[in-house]
Amino acid sequence: MKKLFLSIIVLGLLLSGNAYSCGGDFYTGLFDFSKEHKICRNYIKSVEGDEFRKNDAYCDCRERLDNKKKFGVEKIFD
Repeated sequence: MKKLFLSIIVLGLLLSGNAYSCGGDFYTGLFDFSKEHKICRNYIKSVEGDEFRKNDAYCDCRERLDNKKKFGVEKIFD
């Protein structure tokens, strides 16, 4: 039982290594094949810097697209 539990944890960590994690209700998880994901994935390819900067750019992109979709504006708060 311990081996099964440990293998599930290890497998989960391996699969989530390259996933972008953002807060908010626009984040759909590891298997995100939405149009917004494709747009933001292509956008971060042009961003210079390390993985932290690219993750921030991805989350900002998703947030802007989500706000545009829900409220018709790209940015609600400063």
